[in-house]
Amino acid sequence: MNLQVTRDGFSAHIEPVIAVNPCDPRHLLVACRVFTGSRIGVAAYTSHDGGSAWQAMGKLPGLVPDACGNATVSFDPSGNAYVCAVQASGTTRQGDALVWRLAAGEDRFRAPVTAIPGDGGLADHPWTGVGARPGTPHAVLYVVGRLYGTDADGLVLTRSLDGGRTFEPPRPLDPAAGPQASSPVLAAAGHGSLSVAFTTPASSGGLAVRVLSSTDYGVTFGPAQILAEVEETAPDLSPLSARSGPALTALPGGRGFCAAVTTFDEANGTSRLLTATGSGRGRWEPAVEAAAGTDTVYLQPQIAAGADGRLAVTVYALDLRTHLIEVLLFRTPTGRSVVSALRFLPPVKITSAPFDPLKAVGTGATPWLGNYQGLAAGLHDDVHPVWTDTRSGSAQICTVAPD
Repeated sequence: MNLQVTRDGFSAHIEPVIAVNPCDPRHLLVACRVFTGSRIGVAAYTSHDGGSAWQAMGKLPGLVPDACGNATVSFDPSGNAYVCAVQASGTTRQGDALVWRLAAGEDRFRAPVTAIPGDGGLADHPWTGVGARPGTPHAVLYVVGRLYGTDADGLVLTRSLDGGRTFEPPRPLDPAAGPQASSPVLAAAGHGSLSVAFTTPASSGGLAVRVLSSTDYGVTFGPAQILAEVEETAPDLSPLSARSGPALTALPGGRGFCAAVTTFDEANGTSRLLTATGSGRGRWEPAVEAAAGTDTVYLQPQIAAGADGRLAVTVYALDLRTHLIEVLLFRTPTGRSVVSALRFLPPVKITSAPFDPLKAVGTGATPWLGNYQGLAAGLHDDVHPVWTDTRSGSAQICTVAPD
């Protein structure tokens, strides 16, 4: 059964993200873009019963709705939550990536702090991750983002070593990619390992999905590795706007990372879901095909790993015959090592009925479904997907009722 997470006064909601509190797996936190007319803000929603009932927490404090968004959410090992989002002006295309902290046991976010200054441009598409740091009072909170419209455009990384209260000055990650790098995502594991995936133009004329890896808490990174070269991550779906980028997750116990990306081949009309694995020491294997089809377009993959290492991947599946969308869930078999043999079971439809993406947010002549959805794994075998859905008649955030 599907549940609607968002029931508040905002006219539309897109681009949800979700995280599970490791200290209380029944505590879930969602953040997403919210609309009031043409103004865009970011709001949060919480559940304390594993996702059966949801409460609106309202707009993030101190955020001035304009062209805000690109929310991402993480918990640290102590149960503190962090939401990162962009406070931006739609007129000037300028803005900073801010971080809000929700202390463990509290129900109100603290005032935000700046993680990545826009420096006269835009700190775009931030993504967070948390890595435990034994022997210290705080985990490491990482934020990666892309600077746009500055003198130093490209990927940057910053860290907080004091629970999100202050951040180090951002530093460039891949100067060779420069302003061509796009859609960064980050995953952090134990023992100081983390990976950052992103896309750049490929020499073949398509896109290269690249990954950078660190084993020393993000102090240094090895050279970028190419996971896959694809023609494009999604076809032109005009008038619908629904971009796709890579997704990334860390395996438990510092055992490695897994990535997912969708690709579309215009020549033969084939859409594919690709996945790849990397070791905790930064060595990645080439991406392999998890699913393919010519009558379905896969969009906006998300990936998460459970405590036992079992993987879950969700995608939008756009039926080219009906032009309706379902959400599919792929799982790896139980009791099987992900790193040694990456194989997925047949997908399961988790939407109880398909929906029309053209009923998404109206931005003139272009309906906007957003550019990503959310997925988190619980401490057992449960997963928590969230997605933008239009069955209510407007863009709302939905999930699956827990068993």
